[in-house]
Amino acid sequence: MSRYAVNSLLYRLKKEPDFRERFTVDPAAALAGLDLTEPERSAFIARDMRKINELGGYLHLVMSIPGLAAH
Repeated sequence: MSRYAVNSLLYRLKKEPDFRERFTVDPAAALAGLDLTEPERSAFIARDMRKINELGGYLHLVMSIPGLAAH
């Protein structure tokens, strides 16, 4: 598990609208090739904020991503 990978992805989802749109449309494709563990990948695909936080995602980032917290 990598807190860095989780938080880097959260930051990217927050700051890159094009990437966030790709993630919204097809999360598995958007995450393909990223250095994530299977639990990390599954949590993002499920948009499981609690699990993302448990895996090391900073709650502030999780809550600040448009559309992620509301899912």
